[in-house]
Amino acid sequence: MQNYVIIPRKNPSKPMEAPKFYAVARSGRTASVKEVCRRISERSSYSKGELEGAIGEFLLEIVNVLQEGNIVQLGDLGNFRMGIKTGTPTETEKDFKSSCIQKSKVLFYPGNDLRKLCKTMDYTPYKSGEKNDEEEKPDNGGGNNGGGEAPDPSL
Repeated sequence: MQNYVIIPRKNPSKPMEAPKFYAVARSGRTASVKEVCRRISERSSYSKGELEGAIGEFLLEIVNVLQEGNIVQLGDLGNFRMGIKTGTPTETEKDFKSSCIQKSKVLFYPGNDLRKLCKTMDYTPYKSGEKNDEEEKPDNGGGNNGGGEAPDPSL
């Protein structure tokens, strides 16, 4: 279930208009790689150390594949690819140099399972001061009880 808060937002192009209200996802806490590995090891034959090592190597290889200019396809999870932002556009193709590129970024496109999750998600308003199951569990480091909005993975 996804918690949300309702916040007012003004339209910057119409500053005299009254704000409209929008739902913003409210994250509970952050689950670290160590915690995820511990949870997997509790229900599988893999040790926590094996999982942490495999994930570390996997992430390193994702970086290597992206550096080669390739797309990383992760089955039902989705895929990663590189995107670039042009900082200085030119009048002609001949004038364009790689120095015109301002920065690059990693783009993620969710697979079927994550898109289906977005379509079937249940929502509940977040009430400050109420305890939920996640807040009662120990954080094991890296907690984030602050709110925030993640990019919409269904786009």
